[in-house]
Amino acid sequence: MSDPTILQSPSNPTVKHLVRMRDNRARRKAGCVIVDGWRETAQAIAAGLILRSLYHTPLDPNESKDSSDYPWKRNVIDSHGMGGDGISDKTTLVSEAILQKIGYGQSARGVVAEFDRPEKSLDQLELDNDPLILVLDQMEKPGNVGAIFRSAEAAGVSAILLCGGGDPLHPNAIRSSSGGVFHVPWATATIEQMSDWLALKSVRVLASRVESSTAIWDIDWTGATAIVMGNEADGLRDRWQNVAGQAIQGVCIPMAGQVDSLNVSVAAALLAFTAINARKRQQA
Repeated sequence: MSDPTILQSPSNPTVKHLVRMRDNRARRKAGCVIVDGWRETAQAIAAGLILRSLYHTPLDPNESKDSSDYPWKRNVIDSHGMGGDGISDKTTLVSEAILQKIGYGQSARGVVAEFDRPEKSLDQLELDNDPLILVLDQMEKPGNVGAIFRSAEAAGVSAILLCGGGDPLHPNAIRSSSGGVFHVPWATATIEQMSDWLALKSVRVLASRVESSTAIWDIDWTGATAIVMGNEADGLRDRWQNVAGQAIQGVCIPMAGQVDSLNVSVAAALLAFTAINARKRQQA
């Protein structure tokens, strides 16, 4: 049996395509998602994303089953009927240098996968009773978006809505979420569409504002609730003042020191866990 072919040329059209996909606009135009790492690839597959192609270095038959990647790698291989060598009709073996070139981060993580980009609209969201929703307004940094998804999944947030920017399927967001973007329901829409939808669903809306005088632990968190958070630099400014003609109440995280705000992902984690824990106490 001949040795499997290993892609090694940086001038190969497939490699050039994947390098182009490092650009956000190119990914959106191609309708694809790029995922680095066995863990995240396995989670994307489990979430139902449609795999286009998989690129990894030749598998090590002597790899320890105790390695952190092993169960995720096994999951990916088994889910696509790959042989022991990890090869299938959607798989291309690549050299370490090529894997480094096509990956998004600064260090290769064993595999790069290309998926179809799923459409995420408000109409597709199915909410549980009395949901707790995070609304991210004009969020700029993919790392913060991903960290918020990670905290939201850990806390048990029902869904995340994004308006005016912020892409959960940016490679950096996927990585910093530890796969959370594949587990927390989410959708994108304009502020107007989102406001109408929240009003239609009878969801009370609160706004996280540093200038508010109402602390997050003085809020009744029961019932369907959405908490809106602004971006890292400017907050909400004059956005999200009302929904369906009703004024939106502001809430804040009181600060004991000289700083007047927290990183938005830290603030989101505090809000999510405070709300979830308060609900548990109030419903006990």
